[in-house]
Amino acid sequence: MTDQIYKVGMIGLGRKGHGHARGYEGNPRTEIVAGADPDADNRTLFLKRFPVTGYSDYHEMLQHEQIDIAAPILPVSPNPEVVIDCARAGVKAIYCEKPMASSLQESDQMVEETRSRGIYLASGDAYRNMPQHWKVRRLIDSGEMGEVQSINLYQSTNEISGGGCQGLSVMRLFAGDSDVDWVTGWCDTDPLSDDDQNMGGYVKFKNGIDAFVHNKPSAVRGIEVVCTEGIYRSSFDIGEVLLGGNQNALKVQEGFFDEFGSTDHWTSPSGTRQRGGIQAIVESLDQGIDPRCSGDNMGKVLEIAIGFRESHRRGFAPVKFPIEDRSLALYPKPGRLHNKKDVYGEEAYAEMIGQASDKPIGGAEV
Repeated sequence: MTDQIYKVGMIGLGRKGHGHARGYEGNPRTEIVAGADPDADNRTLFLKRFPVTGYSDYHEMLQHEQIDIAAPILPVSPNPEVVIDCARAGVKAIYCEKPMASSLQESDQMVEETRSRGIYLASGDAYRNMPQHWKVRRLIDSGEMGEVQSINLYQSTNEISGGGCQGLSVMRLFAGDSDVDWVTGWCDTDPLSDDDQNMGGYVKFKNGIDAFVHNKPSAVRGIEVVCTEGIYRSSFDIGEVLLGGNQNALKVQEGFFDEFGSTDHWTSPSGTRQRGGIQAIVESLDQGIDPRCSGDNMGKVLEIAIGFRESHRRGFAPVKFPIEDRSLALYPKPGRLHNKKDVYGEEAYAEMIGQASDKPIGGAEV
């Protein structure tokens, strides 16, 4: 283990950028040293809250600052180019937001540009980062729950790539991150559209695990992992583990999640997705391991969503993976794809980002 403090450069100082910055500020192993945003209002507010050096151009920040972790927290449209620029600048790790790309081709390039340079790429303030899921994964790996047989993901959302990538990422975790063999699926609205929408379907993983994505609104939300000797059920915030070997003998394992404490977004030290994601990128740098929610994972999640749509387009036929046409894309909602200030207007955006701050004014403007 090491006590090295990793230096962070934020790119995109808007609403979500502030959230990530708070997470870095709360981790004793990370220090924000700079932030870049061409929007002067965003930059001014950020520097009041976080006393660091500010840049209007992220290229200048990458050139002048010694950065270990680049944190581009951006709309989806510019994200691939910025991530690739960060990789080529020689940072050690990149933690961007999700979805990280619109097309399979873009996500492929992002993964290749980082992987070929030995750079760790993480994507998303994601449920998959929450350490309680990884504790259950270790329990499964120990053999105590038996083998995973099937997974039910209960996910009603109008954006399977935008918000829905959260559940699909956790589904992949409990499928052992196996590659997909084939999928069938459907869209709620228009299968001929390239725009994000609600989708459901069936995923056959190459390791034999069956996964079902239920997309109708219901009283159930979250994931159910069915094993030969137990079940894990989770709403993503809270959950339960049942063991016993058969349905009549299954018993809840009391206290299994007690160590994770509060689910408060900012104060819980380990149980939240935000803190878990930042701790995961620190562990990647410390231990030479992939981030919990890697760019490779998010690329494969996007492929599942596109596979569902392609299945509907082909008369609900199975779609074999990997999908051959890498130009296929799924475009997120405008508020994710483009700058939120442009989409919602300055007044609405000002309310989103918040003007009040208890942070001291500071930071050198460059």
